[in-house]
Amino acid sequence: GVIFGNPGFWLVTILCLLFYSGVFPFLKFATKLMIYKYGVSEDIAGYIPAILPFGTIILTPLFGTLYDRIGKGATLMIIGSLILTCVHIFFALPLIDTPWFAIILMVLLGISFSLVPSAMWPSVPKIIPMKQLGSAYAIIFYIQNIGLSLVPVLIGSVIEHYSKHTLPNGSITYDFTIPMAIFALFGVMAVIIAVALRIL
Repeated sequence: GVIFGNPGFWLVTILCLLFYSGVFPFLKFATKLMIYKYGVSEDIAGYIPAILPFGTIILTPLFGTLYDRIGKGATLMIIGSLILTCVHIFFALPLIDTPWFAIILMVLLGISFSLVPSAMWPSVPKIIPMKQLGSAYAIIFYIQNIGLSLVPVLIGSVIEHYSKHTLPNGSITYDFTIPMAIFALFGVMAVIIAVALRIL
């Protein structure tokens, strides 16, 4: 009851679900996005999404230290969620279709992906009493994994129905505007939840 009756717990859980749903499922489709939107050759397209985990290796300890020094976890989560949203909006918009722009967006996504978890996970003990912490983390991961299993199914079916186009010469191309708009929507909702958490 202490966990489920705690509004802060639910806000962190939903933020976690939305934020991770905007990152991990996106990475599954990112290589195709690089090929079809940014014209990156198939040989190297996988390297651009790989920037993300390498970025987090460097940045997560930095942001963790920052959080330890200044606190302000909810503010850091808002900033990270805003970056995530902006990145996906830029991926969705048919603006700049050059590989260097995709690389910049991936670096920004890496910053966002380091910033939010390094502020989010340490916030849980502030909300949940110590003796229920294990259960709280378990429930958060459980709900997060439900999202992480369903979002790729949703995005995959959207790509299949709305993004896939057959060209006159018979070859297939993909337009990722709608899937990326869905990811951007996850970001917008994450920002709203992070603001609610800040208020709480």
